[in-house]
Amino acid sequence: MRKLLLATTALLALSSMARADVVEDPLLGFCTGCTHVNIGGNDVTLLGANGVTNFGFNSAPNNSGDLVLKFLIPNSFTLTQVQNFAGSVSVTGTSSSAMTLVSPTPWTSGFLESNYLGITSFAAGAPPNPLAAWLGATQTLDPTATGYYVLLADMGNYDLNTPGQGNSPDLFSLNPAFYAQGGFIVADLFTGPNHTLDVTTAQSGALFFNGPNGTPFSVPPVPEISTWAMMLLGFLGVGLVGMRRRDGSRSFRMISA
Repeated sequence: MRKLLLATTALLALSSMARADVVEDPLLGFCTGCTHVNIGGNDVTLLGANGVTNFGFNSAPNNSGDLVLKFLIPNSFTLTQVQNFAGSVSVTGTSSSAMTLVSPTPWTSGFLESNYLGITSFAAGAPPNPLAAWLGATQTLDPTATGYYVLLADMGNYDLNTPGQGNSPDLFSLNPAFYAQGGFIVADLFTGPNHTLDVTTAQSGALFFNGPNGTPFSVPPVPEISTWAMMLLGFLGVGLVGMRRRDGSRSFRMISA
């Protein structure tokens, strides 16, 4: 009897340990022709020749939940360019979604989910995503970038395969298919009761776009009115010379430079 009790106790302990060791592994981006590379000190997944079409995410173990895609656009681009992009591009797949800008203030410090997005509940094993995980890769293409504007697309409920099962049949594309050089595509899968537990993207599983820029990112930002005025004066070579009237007041006339 004593041996039986000891064996039962040991079995229960092992079972408890096994349950404690079960964790949610992070999401991993994939696409046709994707390669894992180190750029600027960051391990990332480089988008293949298809660019921002036919990409997706795996999960290990396979998991289901509300899938939210996140698009990180370097803050070297203007807010107007980012807003124009969000208003003209949608995400297509089994379902489709428009993009929404999280904030006109870009993410420039701390962790993406907990600090910037305000997410507080994470599945066990979900990795934190600090800015330094990806900014080095972006700065190899654009040294002026110090962070990212963040756009979200809620794709609804998805079942994600593990990498060993092959790529998920659920593929996504941007329509039209253009993006910002130095930008990333990552994801969150919200699982558990009421989809409250966040499974984040592995830092090396983030999809990195190395260009070229697509419209509107290929178009220089429109100068402000004051900038146009200065440019006009410079192009025409025109200056202002002050003249003092007999009554002491000052008038101006235009002269050619």
